Amino acid sequence: MTDLKMKSVFSFLTSKFTVIAPVIFLVLFAASDLYADNKTDSLKSALKLARTDTLSIKIYGQLGERFTKMSQHDSALYYYTKALELSENQQSDKYKYQVYNQLGLLFLASGNYSITLEYYFKMLSMLDGESSVEHDTSSLDSKYASLYVQMGTCYFFMENLSKSLEYFQKSLDKVTQKATINPAYKESESQLVLYINMGSVHLSGRAFDKAQANFEKALEMTKPLNNQIYYGVLYNNLGIVYKEKQNYEKAFDFYNKALQIRINLHDSAGMAQVYNNLGDCYYLTGDYQKSIESLDKALAISRKVKNIRSQMKAANFLSLAHEKVNRYADALEMHRLYKQLHDSIINTEQIQTSARLELQYHYEKQRKESELKQEIMLARKERKALIYMVIAAAFLFSFIIVMLLNRNQRIKMKQVRLIKESLELEQRNLNLEKQNLLLEKQNLQLELEYRNKELATHVMYLVNKNEFLSSVTEKLLAIRHMLLPENRVVVQEVIREMKSNIDNTVWGEFEVRFQNVHQDFYQKLGEKYPDLTPNETKLCAFLRLNMTTKDISAITFQSLKSIQVARARLRKRMGITRDDNLVTILQQL
Repeated sequence: MTDLKMKSVFSFLTSKFTVIAPVIFLVLFAASDLYADNKTDSLKSALKLARTDTLSIKIYGQLGERFTKMSQHDSALYYYTKALELSENQQSDKYKYQVYNQLGLLFLASGNYSITLEYYFKMLSMLDGESSVEHDTSSLDSKYASLYVQMGTCYFFMENLSKSLEYFQKSLDKVTQKATINPAYKESESQLVLYINMGSVHLSGRAFDKAQANFEKALEMTKPLNNQIYYGVLYNNLGIVYKEKQNYEKAFDFYNKALQIRINLHDSAGMAQVYNNLGDCYYLTGDYQKSIESLDKALAISRKVKNIRSQMKAANFLSLAHEKVNRYADALEMHRLYKQLHDSIINTEQIQTSARLELQYHYEKQRKESELKQEIMLARKERKALIYMVIAAAFLFSFIIVMLLNRNQRIKMKQVRLIKESLELEQRNLNLEKQNLLLEKQNLQLELEYRNKELATHVMYLVNKNEFLSSVTEKLLAIRHMLLPENRVVVQEVIREMKSNIDNTVWGEFEVRFQNVHQDFYQKLGEKYPDLTPNETKLCAFLRLNMTTKDISAITFQSLKSIQVARARLRKRMGITRDDNLVTILQQL
């Protein structure tokens, strides 16, 4: 595989980690544009006219790359699978290796990393087989180096940093070995890209000294090439390293160098990235006005290039910076923009996750179909072998062979029928299980609704009952001064006992019914807020049912003002701000 391909794999890193310059995306797109110039219809037409499997494999691969670029992964998988079926009929593994590589890149781009590694290890096994008979070690070293980069990238996305470094190092060893064998091979740019890769892995793992060492090696190797794109990437990354080390003077120096290069290259996305980093650095050094100026530029450029993540980062930093200089209205506006962009990204990621799962489903389905086809092909081969044996011994064992052949055919048909029936039965069982789960979920929802209604009815009954008893108590209190002294004491005792018994009885009845409906509410409340008092726990239960202050007062015989004070105290103890809804938080437990 060529150095260009190695750089295209490296560019995948830029889509996941912002510490790597997005300009490297140009390499990936340049590689895929070989087959992307409005060729979909013409490729399909050429496929119909193809006379050889080799040409068909090539066209299927080109169609797959075309649909991969358009993010139509299910269509790409279809064409790659067709190419793989044809390549398996070839005597050479050359085309199969190419299709495995295309499938690996497809699943890598869609986020199915475990499937990606399956194909990469198949490719690695094929290279190991070639190395035992291949004499062109230079060509093999190139293939190994490229494959190791792709495997390191996949492990990087899986956040297995140690494995990622291991395979990047293996790739670096192969590049160095190839340069030793072939002095004409220019390995510097390949090594440079690998040092950037390994530095990025260390940066992700917060091993800043190691990241700095790799970036500085790459910087030295960039000097003979005088490649401004690499300079821009490395200066930006070194700025991040020194910022994390709190050496802000050097961080500013590298950021400004990176910014100037990207301005000269008209790299808007890269400029936005550096302005964001500068804003962050100014914020950390306490220069909030310059931080705001840099972040405003980052936000404007990000909007121009429609980079949502860069906009979100700028809005978040701007919110913090405006707050530091007491511009609370601007801070609130930027925070709202940040939340809006964050929600947009979350929705996009959910769509991507859905597409990834759909692609994985299609892959599993096609793999099962492929396994079934292989079994059928194997059965056909066995049948042919048996027929040849029958023909060879036809003169001696004609009668016996015919009987065995008929018997064998019946067995095969029965096996196919049994497999088909088994698959149909399995599908029916899955459908029944889905229906049962759906019915069970509906029953649980109905039961919960019924219990909630029953609890609400009981609460209203308690409210009305307490209001009635409270009314009786107030009337007794009103006529108490009209009674004889000896009767007045008796009435006072009756009032006291009524209040005491009502409080205990009402809460006891309420708590039993509440726990029947919301069984784990108290447990979750205690785990999240262990410092709540029993009275605050009772208040949480009432609020969980969205009861009004008046209803709570009627049940607990406390004044409205006491309930309001208790709610304020509860919000303070739970650490809830004015912007948060107390009832909503309790209902989410």
